[in-house]
Amino acid sequence: MENNEWKGQVKKIKEVLGLELSPVAVACLKGPAAGSDTLDTKVRMCRAILDAAAGRTVKISGKNNACFGAAWHLGFHKLDNPKVAALTRKFVVEGEKLFCSYEALDMLVSQMHEVPDNSGSFFVLSPMETADFIPQLAVFVCDADEASRLLTLAVFLDGKMPNIKIGGPTCRMVIMEPLLSAELNISFYDYTARKLCKVENDKLLVSMPYDKIPKIAAALDKCSAGTAKIEYPQEFREFLQKRMTR
Repeated sequence: MENNEWKGQVKKIKEVLGLELSPVAVACLKGPAAGSDTLDTKVRMCRAILDAAAGRTVKISGKNNACFGAAWHLGFHKLDNPKVAALTRKFVVEGEKLFCSYEALDMLVSQMHEVPDNSGSFFVLSPMETADFIPQLAVFVCDADEASRLLTLAVFLDGKMPNIKIGGPTCRMVIMEPLLSAELNISFYDYTARKLCKVENDKLLVSMPYDKIPKIAAALDKCSAGTAKIEYPQEFREFLQKRMTR
């Protein structure tokens, strides 16, 4: 797909939904990351999503990733040292207090896709309107109304509800789960990330495989979540009137 084609589609989606921030293009690419000043700066994926939505291009590899949890969740390193794994689990349960027990933590992890080895890869995030690479994912930083419209538009053409998974780490649920499941997902930002990144109270994340973008753009003028007007056929209007007068 030509750059101008997807940029036009994204511009239309952004305008119709009244999005404050740019949709974020995301790709996981093989090889060492190069050509970005962000490589010299430690970066958190949860922060990078917001930075890219605000206009920056950010690259994250195992070398400049600043979050220990993300190193595992994004596949930069395996959590295969038993002592380190035990310390990490203890921090999540007893330190962050995100789960009432180790069993609850293990249950959540068991519901997520296994992350591939990305030790030789890097992630690049950019405002979709200016991306110079073919996106694998589109991530929207939006409010609840905008998220509802995106979900309605995504389901409009085929009626297939996505198998949404909510509750895990932001980087895992927004980046890895949609990449591995090829489904749309929604994240409210995990609570630790919300505090660290000072996420605005009304913001959440909708992430989807990029191939849904052309379909959403095509549905904008046909779906009431876009610009189409809700209409009441005469027969249905008469049916409702009869029910009201009973």
